[in-house]
Amino acid sequence: MPRSDQERRRIAVVGGGVAGLTAAYVASHHGVVTLFEADDRLGGHADTHRVTGPDGRELAIDTGFIVHNRRTYPTLLRLFAELDVPTQVSEMSMSVRSEAADVEYAGARGPRGVLPDRRALRPAHLRMLTEIPRFHRAARALLESGEPDDRTLAEFLDEHGFSEHFRRHFTAPLVAAVWSCDPATALSYPARYLFEFLSHHGMLQIFGSPRWRTVTGGSATYVGRVADALRDRGGRVLTSTKVTNVVETGAGVEITDGNGHTEVFDAAVLATHPGQSLAMLGDPTDAQREILGAFPYSANQAQLHTDTSLLPRNERTRASWNHLERPGRGQVTVTYDLTRLMRLPAPDGVRHLVTLGGADLIDPAKVIDTMEYEHPLYTPESVAAQQRADELDSDALVFAGAWRGWGFHEDGARSGAKAAERLGLPWTTPTESSGVSANEPATGVYRTTISHSRRSPRKNRFVHRSHWWVVDLDQLPDRGILGRFEARDHLGEPDRSIRDNLADFLRRHDIDLADGRVLMAAQPRALGFCFNPISVYWCTDASGAPLATVVEVHNTYGDRHAYLVDPDEQGRARVVKAMYVSPFNGVEGHYDLTVPRPDGRLAVTVRLTTDDGVVLDAAVRGARVESPTYAASLRAAPAALLGAIWIRIHGITLWLRRLPVQHRPPHHQEGVR
Repeated sequence: MPRSDQERRRIAVVGGGVAGLTAAYVASHHGVVTLFEADDRLGGHADTHRVTGPDGRELAIDTGFIVHNRRTYPTLLRLFAELDVPTQVSEMSMSVRSEAADVEYAGARGPRGVLPDRRALRPAHLRMLTEIPRFHRAARALLESGEPDDRTLAEFLDEHGFSEHFRRHFTAPLVAAVWSCDPATALSYPARYLFEFLSHHGMLQIFGSPRWRTVTGGSATYVGRVADALRDRGGRVLTSTKVTNVVETGAGVEITDGNGHTEVFDAAVLATHPGQSLAMLGDPTDAQREILGAFPYSANQAQLHTDTSLLPRNERTRASWNHLERPGRGQVTVTYDLTRLMRLPAPDGVRHLVTLGGADLIDPAKVIDTMEYEHPLYTPESVAAQQRADELDSDALVFAGAWRGWGFHEDGARSGAKAAERLGLPWTTPTESSGVSANEPATGVYRTTISHSRRSPRKNRFVHRSHWWVVDLDQLPDRGILGRFEARDHLGEPDRSIRDNLADFLRRHDIDLADGRVLMAAQPRALGFCFNPISVYWCTDASGAPLATVVEVHNTYGDRHAYLVDPDEQGRARVVKAMYVSPFNGVEGHYDLTVPRPDGRLAVTVRLTTDDGVVLDAAVRGARVESPTYAASLRAAPAALLGAIWIRIHGITLWLRRLPVQHRPPHHQEGVR
């Protein structure tokens, strides 16, 4: 039975950033929470500004925490799902500009971004481009070695012989922009620590990075909903209330605020920067002094403005993140194009930007607001202290913050949830509400058996082994020539993503994919070839509920057709045949399909029936054998090519048996081909 309010534990959470908000939200399921925040608003880096645009519309613009993704932000996504926080697709790209070196290029903007003008044809730039995949391979090799390694990034680059141009115009800007630190400081970061983060976020490969998203209406949406949830559960939210002293006593944890008011709680979470937490402790232990005192922070002034002179001069190289090299200043200068990142309207060409470290370059008349954000600096000393962070906690007092991870929003959320759990307050709401079921279908490589049985007018049967992949469209694996999923091999426009094309197809049928997830069963383009006789897309909404199932059929003539089906609980559905597939069958009849959502096993079956009865049965069945590693990709790479060869061999066999060839009408399905 649930405890009464009198019996529920009284929990204090100090700090209203993402770590404190998450800790308070989780703890409020079990206890009565009081959240203390020194600022006059909650959120920390979740900082949304209400701005009136040139056309009079109010815009919600984030200037701190801006983007997240579904691959590496599971804690935050769970929080968003439980609070019904809407999100939208963003675009992630980065440019580098150096006036002194006359360099300007952009990554993730296509060939025209990497090679925007004649300057890109210089030998130093071309060499840098060849060094990027070598850097990725060397970094992955370091991680795969598993051996302790305390080299700095600069030492790693030296040992592997990377050029000064690569170091100055690729590596240093990347690390400086991601961690908002001085480019010179970035080179002193521990290499292994950096590479673990970059690998985790899909940034040690050219393709296959996660798809980024922003909170619709700004991050204040989720902040407000957390505060409302706390109040609804009997808690208190105290802004403009600075905590000045925290002491563990025999009765619990004694909290004193700036007004001299003291209150005793059963337990407390300190979710502030390490130095701030240390300053609050009335009687810190030696370990707390050593660990909390080992984390330096960099203060960065940020300005929200509309001065586009901070962006690259070449339109081709303007990106979501724009790094401007200014050596010797002791800070990073990076401009975030929020119009691009948050899909804001830009009437009359007005773009809303946030710049760190560029106050002297911005036209004061175009400044909307000025903020200051602090970011942790990762040195060998702070990383070593981070490994000891569990020594800080007691049974009644625990510490949380993004500094316990890589310094990002997900790190803060995860740390807050773990802090509550360390106090015996687990996150007990079902994970299904996050859209990730406990029985989440397993993505990966499946070893399959493909069978095809023709019943009339000539009997024929063939069976062969193959490999299929089940992938998440937000987390497409990329194994280069061994396996890559490209839009040109699926429905819609080749210059858009598979997900965007699928969303357009569903929209034509009055279905809004929005924040839903999509699993696709198909074969990738491998060894320069791709052919999918059938691909299946399972779409769910943000809560994990079934939204739609799409079956895409390809023939060997280059035609394709997408069927929107409505399976029953066993995954069974029926559709009218709409496209010429085999030369021995026309367009008459209907398909009986079985397309249950994969759960580590894959079972897709197709039966074609005409007025003359059952014509053929086809099936793909198999089980997941491994994740899409390079070794697995190598084994699976020939599958599509071999499948296409088998189809043609059996077609020739039937033709030699004088099976009549049917007339092939032209085919075009709007929005598919």
